[in-house]
Amino acid sequence: MHVGLALRMPGSPPPPAELRELVAKKVATQAPVLACRLVGKGRRARWEPDPAFDPAYHVEYHRVPRGSDVRQAAVEAMRVRGLPRERPLWSLMVLHGHADDEHLLCYRAHHAFQDGIGVISAFRALLGDHELPSPETTPAWSGSTNRGTGGGAGVGGALADLLRLAGPPPRWFSPATGGPGRHLHVVGLDIEPFHDIARATGASVAQIGVSLIAGALRSWGSGRSGQPQPGPAAARSVAGGGPGGGVAGGRDVVVALPVALLGLGRHTGLGNHAGLIPVTLPCGEPGAIARLQRVAAQTTLRRLGDARRKARALYRVPARLTVPLLRMLSPLASLGEARQLNVSAIHLARFGHGAREMFVLPPLAPGVAGMIVVLHAGEAVSFSGIFDARVSRPDELMGLLRPALTELHAAATR
Repeated sequence: MHVGLALRMPGSPPPPAELRELVAKKVATQAPVLACRLVGKGRRARWEPDPAFDPAYHVEYHRVPRGSDVRQAAVEAMRVRGLPRERPLWSLMVLHGHADDEHLLCYRAHHAFQDGIGVISAFRALLGDHELPSPETTPAWSGSTNRGTGGGAGVGGALADLLRLAGPPPRWFSPATGGPGRHLHVVGLDIEPFHDIARATGASVAQIGVSLIAGALRSWGSGRSGQPQPGPAAARSVAGGGPGGGVAGGRDVVVALPVALLGLGRHTGLGNHAGLIPVTLPCGEPGAIARLQRVAAQTTLRRLGDARRKARALYRVPARLTVPLLRMLSPLASLGEARQLNVSAIHLARFGHGAREMFVLPPLAPGVAGMIVVLHAGEAVSFSGIFDARVSRPDELMGLLRPALTELHAAATR
């Protein structure tokens, strides 16, 4: 459950001593929460400053074979080198050697240590001028930082949303198509078509991005990808009942969409303060504008606010009840086939980094077959999709995002 934010930077990588000095300075002056570690277990788990914090443990270099895919290499580097619990759960990775004229700089953190807002805030603090508040000793299993109105009705609503996510999604893969592991695919799109669509429809960049995922899934599952399709077995898989993966083009898909429970101004940069809401991707809807309208209707500010209130009520359930329940249920998530799809959207304010590319390395939880994150940063929108190695044709799915944008842009601006 590691999440990362990466930059492909021109030139040679910075020397290790220089990067360690930068980390030490930034943690001391702008991001003291990055010196916090997890102590205690179960209900007694909490975040406390690490008295022996050493920046050297949080800067790592990885030489990548020349010509290799540095994005996938970053995924493998996170898997090979874990984050020890006795230290703060993050690192700054440098990948180099794949090309003479660039290197990759990636901040990664355990998802229990930071959610999406926390990762962005830490990233901006380490590599920019953003400042994070001073840390407090905070229980790791507590709603103390997620207070809100709620009660029984709020908890009931949150549980109802979680039950929607537990429903049977379409079959994603055949166990015969690959082994253990995960694959990352990144697609970068220009921001101007998004602005045109936003002006014509009133939708946000995030809503447009999620509707493009629905359009890509529709084409991918219908076999309208421009690729030759196999015979009857593939037809069965598109209907969701046979090997080979795929999502039925005529079938809507319920996905989990994370929502921040704390705004940027209240977020300390420490801990995971996110809830999940179910969103139906209208893959069965043939019209691009109608797909966008259906996504937008489910992700209004009022709907998101209601989801936050429900999730906060769930967070307020005492840790003495939630922790034993989670420990009992968590092994069930890894049983059977990973089939769930998660979708997220993140906005990063203008950041003068001079990078050739910025992208997310999404987490992939047990029981989840794929996660796609829409990152709106500056003048570009990137889609990062990470998939279980047994998901069929994920590169094809991600390649269909561009045609989906062309289709929606033409419909919105005609």
